[in-house]
Amino acid sequence: MSPSNHHPRRRLAIGLALSVGLLAAACGDDDDPGDATEDTAHHDTANPGTGGRRNLGTDMSDEACDSYVALSSALAGDPSGIGAVVETFTAAAPGHLAEAAATVGAAYGALSEGGDPSAFDDPDYVEAASDIASAYIGGCSTVDVLDVKGVDYGFEGIPDEVPAGRVGIRFTNATEHDEAHEMVLFRRNEGATEPVEELLGLPEEEAFAKLTMAGVVFADHPDQEVNAMWDLEAGDYIAVCFIPTGGGEDGPPHFVGGMVDEFKVS
Repeated sequence: MSPSNHHPRRRLAIGLALSVGLLAAACGDDDDPGDATEDTAHHDTANPGTGGRRNLGTDMSDEACDSYVALSSALAGDPSGIGAVVETFTAAAPGHLAEAAATVGAAYGALSEGGDPSAFDDPDYVEAASDIASAYIGGCSTVDVLDVKGVDYGFEGIPDEVPAGRVGIRFTNATEHDEAHEMVLFRRNEGATEPVEELLGLPEEEAFAKLTMAGVVFADHPDQEVNAMWDLEAGDYIAVCFIPTGGGEDGPPHFVGGMVDEFKVS
């Protein structure tokens, strides 16, 4: 199937991410997700956790690694700040990745300026994003690297517990029914002990009094892999896919079919 046939689903996925990010910025408590972006590039890597391959690489500068984390987290914050994040990311990229970083940055820039996600389907972007992910996840110091699959309907590869710190994410759309999938990550705010089903059933403003958005990755093509790097502070986390079944706007969200998972960061 042509990538153009997936643009409505891509637009829907990004629209959901941006709307959730805006609401989180407006309604979040003092526990700002930005608190998790402190310098964790040199966390103790003696404990590989249970989630996947630990990465001890240090080929990338701290500045470059921090900027990739900020870019990976851009859709979880106020979209108006994406431009500044892109500028820092492209400036910090090593010379041999400058062209790839510019291509990736341009796609995020187009999204922040006009909400147009079409650049994320461009073959040049896909290749550049893959090169960037390989270099940064392989060259930045992380406490863990998780290989997560989005299936119809659930997440595979998320362990029960992940070490706190800088975590690389490789998210693959393993759909068998041509479904787009996303992984929207929330951290429970202090005192938010309700069952996840109850939290997801709350009106948005009430939900965001209890949850802080920590990141989002989305893959609308079968077998597509997308990558991110997040700084995760200790707490209880929920991974959710909100994309409607069938790719339209009226189908039940994937989490209704079971695409929701919980884990602890410690």
